Amino acid sequence: MIQNEKEFIGWIDRQLNEELLGHIVAFNINIHESPFNIEVVGSSEFDPDNEDWACNEDWVPENRLISVSNAIFGNSLREAQDNIVAMAKQYFHSSSKNTHKLKTAKTFTVGFVDGNLSYVQ
Repeated sequence: MIQNEKEFIGWIDRQLNEELLGHIVAFNINIHESPFNIEVVGSSEFDPDNEDWACNEDWVPENRLISVSNAIFGNSLREAQDNIVAMAKQYFHSSSKNTHKLKTAKTFTVGFVDGNLSYVQ
């Protein structure tokens, strides 16, 4: 379970440590509610005018889902997404070993499944 920013950064770095199969050009962190879980997926396509690109799961890590504490979820879906975006931005701008995989992609987003995306990059 992810309970803080340090655990989030460790989790996403481990996920991105796996080999990226195919030509992955975009990444998305999916947020699931009830229970509150997240996963990172990669897509071989990106369309800034159509968020459905994030439904393409051309790359998924072996251990997809991880639960997230209620403290990170906060009091609303908006707060939950904002908190995950803030942690994703911290990771993106860090010197962690796998941030280059996100920085070379066309985009990196966060969003609830069936919801709107927030751009990290």
